[in-house]
Amino acid sequence: MSDVEASICKPPCECPDCQHGFYASEEQFKPCFWYQSRISDHDAKRVVTEHVQDAQQDRQYLLQCLSSHADIIMNRWKKKSRDKRRVLLLETIPELYEHRWLIPRYCYMPESKLTGLQAQPWSRRCQLLLPWLSLEVLMMNPAVLFALLHNRTSYPPQDWATFDGRQLILSWACGHFDVQYSGKCVVMYGPGYGELVDWEAGPAHRADIIGFPKACLILEAQACLMRVLRQIVNKVLEGVDLEKAATAEKWKLMTKFGFRHTNEIELWSPYTNQAFSAPPAFSIDNLISIARTRLEAMGDHLWFLQTEPVYMRRYIKLLSQGESYRTNKKDVAGAMLTRGLLDDVLTYWHWSWIVSECIQVKSAHIRFQDSIHRGASLPRAYDSALGALELLLVNEVLRRATHFRTIMPQRPGFSHKWTFKWRPDIGPTSFHLGRKAGASVEQKKLFDEDPLEWCLIQMQAEPDKQTNYDHAIMFGFLEYHLAFSGPKEKARVDELLYQKLSDLAACHEMLVSIRLHRPQNKARDMDEVEQSEKRVTWKGQKIGGYLTDDDCITLGTALLRDFYEAPLPSGRQNAAWLGRSQTIRNALEVFWKGLRKTLKLVFELSGFSSDETQASLAVISANLTQEYKDIVHAEQQQVLHSIESTRIPTASADQKEWGLNRTTQPAVSFPKTKSKTRPVEPTESVEELARPLAGMVVDPAQDIPPKLQVTKRAYGMLSLMFADSAAEAARSIEWDTFVHAMFDMGFSARNGGGSAVVFENGSSSEGGATGGKIIFHKPHPVAKIDPVMLHAMGRRMAKWFGWHRELFGLET
Repeated sequence: MSDVEASICKPPCECPDCQHGFYASEEQFKPCFWYQSRISDHDAKRVVTEHVQDAQQDRQYLLQCLSSHADIIMNRWKKKSRDKRRVLLLETIPELYEHRWLIPRYCYMPESKLTGLQAQPWSRRCQLLLPWLSLEVLMMNPAVLFALLHNRTSYPPQDWATFDGRQLILSWACGHFDVQYSGKCVVMYGPGYGELVDWEAGPAHRADIIGFPKACLILEAQACLMRVLRQIVNKVLEGVDLEKAATAEKWKLMTKFGFRHTNEIELWSPYTNQAFSAPPAFSIDNLISIARTRLEAMGDHLWFLQTEPVYMRRYIKLLSQGESYRTNKKDVAGAMLTRGLLDDVLTYWHWSWIVSECIQVKSAHIRFQDSIHRGASLPRAYDSALGALELLLVNEVLRRATHFRTIMPQRPGFSHKWTFKWRPDIGPTSFHLGRKAGASVEQKKLFDEDPLEWCLIQMQAEPDKQTNYDHAIMFGFLEYHLAFSGPKEKARVDELLYQKLSDLAACHEMLVSIRLHRPQNKARDMDEVEQSEKRVTWKGQKIGGYLTDDDCITLGTALLRDFYEAPLPSGRQNAAWLGRSQTIRNALEVFWKGLRKTLKLVFELSGFSSDETQASLAVISANLTQEYKDIVHAEQQQVLHSIESTRIPTASADQKEWGLNRTTQPAVSFPKTKSKTRPVEPTESVEELARPLAGMVVDPAQDIPPKLQVTKRAYGMLSLMFADSAAEAARSIEWDTFVHAMFDMGFSARNGGGSAVVFENGSSSEGGATGGKIIFHKPHPVAKIDPVMLHAMGRRMAKWFGWHRELFGLET
């Protein structure tokens, strides 16, 4: 023990921030955290200088090759089969790890526990430095190599330092590397990138400098990657006369339009594919856009739940799937249903609070933007706003992960591994959840035998524990697993689970963006923030609960009895049909009225002002709006007109699908819900998203505006989205057809994590502002949009982009 104590290398600082660059003294009693040796300042400087120079030289070489021979590289690599790519890579870089997901695989290998006790092979060190790179990744999709070459040469190494450092967090925390000790630090930004300097508290805690042991790994990883890329390019260009001028026009065109996974029509998500995208760059406008788009999508969803009975019935059916609903009594099932609907309301409120805090950050950024730069402390107000947003997002990731842990065993794809036993002795809606005999909980076994469940379990982990797998990696794992799974395996992640995962991904993406902000902000804790910040966001964080068990039972059982299980209007539209329709709507309104009444009391007891309470409840007050009253009135008038017309014999068929006939669902616009925020600066300082139809302008001065001519594919999609006959209203559409039609309408599509796909208007205004974004969830497991959801998507496009059937015509 005395020898171990003597070998301890005491770091300049033992705080959590500095432990990202040095091992704490206490950690070094474990062999995996032993430093291999102490090195002199002269040797430390030599090591980091060599890594930086090697990376820079290889980057310049690759830039030269791409500027003159990129088209040859692209053509040759694309023409090679996967087997030939594999052979080339094995000949060129034999140290490449064969499979994806090295880190979880390595963590289950016995050798991962022997760091410090035996020498680590050089090949394994290279693999751990670049854990996202593998033989399988490079050979499966030619776009991966192109994306790496483009993004690693277009941006200097210092732009990649935060990302490259983040990829090493788990291996650093687990002691997977043999490292040397120097008490010096390394500059991680600007022209001085890679310089060896003394430790200073300010720069170290801002992450402007990082301790030598960790910084050396980052620089070594960058040098390793550039060497690998150079070797691949040299092999691909074998036999080419590099002195002879060639072209790069196809290359420029390809990189302009972005990259996709094989057999996918949406652009890949930078969140799950950051290694193959542009380096992360903090943008508060982007965070506001992410949060607002999610807020709008959830607001629209809640509107439909209140105003469209057929939509609500479809959603109740989705919520009620799973063993827990079938095995529990009706009052318990009703309570579970209420809590499921309440979670959607809470999700909306939480997104509104996130938007509010993002606006707070932007207001501070505008005020102090001239004082925000690397190498200097953040202005106090801006640092405080960033810290509050980071804290909010951390807790939001934890909340969503906890909720996912609660619902996952109840869903059909996983309930067969669990037992559910009602426990009235604990509470009227309580049940005991137990793992069935034979259903393994050992993680290595799950990884090998049920990688889907293993992945979803990892997503429930705390984001702040460095030995947990990064959520972004797990979402990439999930995408890949489902993409190459059969229908039965895909179906285990049902529509509801996928949507919950989508919101979790968005929250974590925003959290990562905050944590990659440089200079780094100071961490804040909940007690301090709740004491100092008086905004509605932090009032909401203090609410411990919203509904009692009795509230949930009363509301849920009535909703099931009077709405979901009640007979629907059927047959010809007559007085009885209209009466049944009104009864169904009344039952739906009663549920939301009861929910509003209870939640209003919760807000009042939590210190919300009258205005704050009213603003919060607006999202579940649809039946009180004039828009809703107009919808109901129009439906009644249409039915009365139908009754009158029956006096004249017609050949029309009975309506068999209540709520799907577009003629009974008039295109009345519903309100754009705005989050009630109170930023320090006026809200005019926040850039509002314009939402014009991509590339299309209608002259409002004309009495009858000309129809906008669209492609046959787009017109077919629009005809179903805005159906004017029962036949059209009953048809579904393939997801890929829908995405291609949206392309025709000027929208790009990008995977947004989970089931979410972000459609972005491609038009631009003078200021370069895009025409807006909207999220649609990709149907899962069957990629086909059913009529109910397609109709809802049409309503959303009408709301945010002004679309309606009469606006479009088929191009000739």
